[in-house]
Amino acid sequence: MESKIIMLPIGQLEGHPDNPRKDVGDVTELADSIRHSGVMQNLTVVPHEGKYRVIIGHRRLAAAKKAGLTELPCLVSDMDYKEQCATMLCENMQRVDLTVPEQAHSVQLLLNLGE
Repeated sequence: MESKIIMLPIGQLEGHPDNPRKDVGDVTELADSIRHSGVMQNLTVVPHEGKYRVIIGHRRLAAAKKAGLTELPCLVSDMDYKEQCATMLCENMQRVDLTVPEQAHSVQLLLNLGE
């Protein structure tokens, strides 16, 4: 499957159950920014059982819902499960507010996948 950016209804987007970040935190400021300026960066998603799982952009999804958006720009990607987990871990490890248990869970998940 070729990766491409398309507008997807928010109702078709779901969080990934293995996302290292379990709490997206307060997205009020981000929601205000989205209301004012729109979504400035697409989400990265993978198809899953008739919907799409978010790989990158969980906070943007939560903020867009709070801002009342009905659709979002998404890069639909063809990643296997291992690539999904590695991408989410890499994306989240760059953030300073990822908790130690979230970091440990993420590293353990990659170890379980043979990384």
